[in-house]
This record gives sequence, structure tokens and C-alpha cells, in this order.
Amino acid sequence: MNDIVIPRLNTNDATYILVEWLVAERAEVRAGDPVVVVETSKATEELSASADGFVYHLVGPGTECGVGAVVGQIRPQAAAVPVPAPVAVASGAAATDLVITEPARALMAEHGISEERVRALGRRVVRTDAVAELVGSATGTVALGKAQRAVADVVTASHRSVPDAFVAMKVRVDGALALGRELTRRERCLVGLPELLVKAVASLEPRFRHCYAALVGEDRLRLADAAHVGITIDVGTGLRVPVVRDAAARPWRDLATAVMRYRLGAMKGEADARDLRGANIVVALHTDDAVTFAVPIVFPGQVCAVSLGATQRELDLADDGTVTARTVVQLGLAFDHRVINGREAVQFLSAIRELLESPAGLEPLG
Repeated sequence: MNDIVIPRLNTNDATYILVEWLVAERAEVRAGDPVVVVETSKATEELSASADGFVYHLVGPGTECGVGAVVGQIRPQAAAVPVPAPVAVASGAAATDLVITEPARALMAEHGISEERVRALGRRVVRTDAVAELVGSATGTVALGKAQRAVADVVTASHRSVPDAFVAMKVRVDGALALGRELTRRERCLVGLPELLVKAVASLEPRFRHCYAALVGEDRLRLADAAHVGITIDVGTGLRVPVVRDAAARPWRDLATAVMRYRLGAMKGEADARDLRGANIVVALHTDDAVTFAVPIVFPGQVCAVSLGATQRELDLADDGTVTARTVVQLGLAFDHRVINGREAVQFLSAIRELLESPAGLEPLG
């Protein structure tokens, strides 16, 4: 059993307010997941789980908590055991009273937002994002959410620090799609183009080591120990880039199961911080219908990223004049021109294309 303890968040405050629980009573969490929000005199802070397990609330929203106070527990299993009732709000207010954080009150005062308007939102706890919505409705603006602000920070850092270039190729994938269907039946898990592409990209690390390296200073590279492939997942709740570690060594079933777990986690709004760290190359998926190709972001600390567009059907004219239909995709490669030159970028992308167009060479990789 692990206690959820209020840490010292700044040197000015001896106590903080527990604003809200981010997970329900007895919900399962993983180490690193945010579980509770507390308020200091200057800001709100999220506290994360220190271990895997099930969350138990010991303190209710609105409670004033001192440094070192135990506000909850993480137990190894959700057992049917008595749980202490959450501590009442320290101020003596009823549990149904509205809790407005100090930063939210400051924003209300700045923009003349009354408590009645805030109360009409119907929220138990009001933070700055809720007040920002009210401000936006009056000014015709919308505040970016926390997840999107995090994406913006990464994109800004990328454009500031990575002098990227881009190349794209058309790839025939009828054979790869047939292999995916065969592997799906055989392994009893979904193997599609994204999984095949992750495996193809990972398998090329020994041949193109610079593409998986990290630039150190101005003139040195730190080579990777293996291909740890990040894969972009966006189900409308913000971009996530979980990592398939040592993807070249993983059997097809293991790789596909990991990717599916990441998709399901994104759909449920769940995330394990450990799954989001350590990528040395990224596969960016843009597979919505009619998306022909996309230029991916090269994340800071990496030197290239591969993009996958949606499948397209087209007619192919053979040398003998025969016309057939085929399925193609556009593969793109954004790369740091300080590390990778255009010729090497084309060779790397061509090697990926060759694997996808030759299932006989792709299947044994898993």
C-alpha cells in the first residue's frame, strides 16, 4: 500500500487546498498517472501516483491539507474492505459548496466574472480553465486545453531547434495489406499497415544508425542501443506518442498487442507516463481517408520522423500496356539536415518501401 502525500510545493505555503480528484474511488492507475489536484497560493498542481494500483480517497475536495498530509492511498487491488470516509472540508463548508481555486478567482476578478456566472456552470470545483471558457464566450476566443498547449510547446521547440527537410515516396501496399490480413488471422490480433511500418522502420536501425541517433552538441551523435519507435495516436483528446521499445526484436503478436493497448488507452483517456518516454524515431499516422501525405514533426532529441498517409486506389499502366488497379500510400520522411543528407534520407525511405512492397522479406522480421 502506498500513501498519496501532500509534498512541499513551494516555500511560501504551509498548507494547500485539495481541489479535486482526477480519478474515481477505486479506479485503477499506473505509476506516473495524475490522480489529484491541489492548489497553492500561486497555482494548481497535479500529484501523480507513485505506484500501480487502485486509488482510495481519504480527503474530500475543498479540504485544507498540510505538507505531509496523507490524502489518499494506492492499494495493490480493489478489495472490498472498509475505507475511511473522506475528511470533511476544513473550512466547515458543506460538501456541496462550490470550490473556486485562487488562480480562478484572480482571473474572475481580472475579467469581472461574477460567482453567480461561475456557479451556473454546475461544477463542483472551478479552476482557471472554466473561467477562461467564460472569458472566451464574452470575447469570442477559446483557450487551448492543457494537452494542446503541451503539443504546442513541442512543436515550437522543434521548429526552433531542428532544421528539418522532407522527402516523400509512393509505395505499393497490396502485398503488405495481404500479409497484415494473414498475420491478423494467425496471431489473433490486429496487424495493419501501422504495425507493419513500425516493424519495417525498426528493422533498419543496424543499416541506418544515424537515423535513430541523437545530436549531442554541434558535432557528435549518440547512437541508439535499439530502435524505440514512437507512434502517434490522436483520438480527439490530444496527441500522444507512446513508444514501442526494441520494436525490431518483438514478435508480431507482441508488437500488435502493444499498439492496440496504446490505442485503447487513448480512447479511455488513460496514459502511462512510462509508455511515452524513450523514442528515438517516430512513425506519424495520418490515415484518415483522402489524406495523401503529411509532413511530420521531428521531435527535439531525434533526427527524423516517418509519416504514413491513407491508402489510395489507382490505375497502373504496365510496360506492355496492361492496366491494373493497385493500392498505394505516400510515405514521408522529415529529417534533421544537420545529421542526415538528402541522399541518405532517400536511401532510408527506399529501404522502408522495399520492405513494404516485398512481404516475403517483411514477414520473417516478426
